[in-house]
Amino acid sequence: MKKILIADDEPTLVSTLQYNLEREGYSVVIATDGEAAVAAARERHPDLIVLDIMMPRLNGLEVCRILRREMHVPIVILSARGDERDRAAGVEAGADDYVTKPFSMGELIARIGVLLLRSECLPPPDK
Repeated sequence: MKKILIADDEPTLVSTLQYNLEREGYSVVIATDGEAAVAAARERHPDLIVLDIMMPRLNGLEVCRILRREMHVPIVILSARGDERDRAAGVEAGADDYVTKPFSMGELIARIGVLLLRSECLPPPDK
């Protein structure tokens, strides 16, 4: 079972995401701030991370930069910040995809599935 870390501080969104991802057969780990997201990724080794930008204690872009230096895990930024500069900053920080809120749950699940398939096909990165 693939494990997905949801890092977001909006309880309603988190529970909706968790419900839908678990219905699709994924195991879900939740972090509600940036520091907890880094700790959860290090301890739980998720197969993919869904990451909000605007979180307390450490913003999502910084979380993305930290995790990208330490591990090769697909990262999807899910954010209300959707202008071109924000999306570019997310990709430059190391995100594999950037989805703006509000979003289609079906599309997000499809994007997650594709990223997980691609990550299985890639050789491990050289250290």
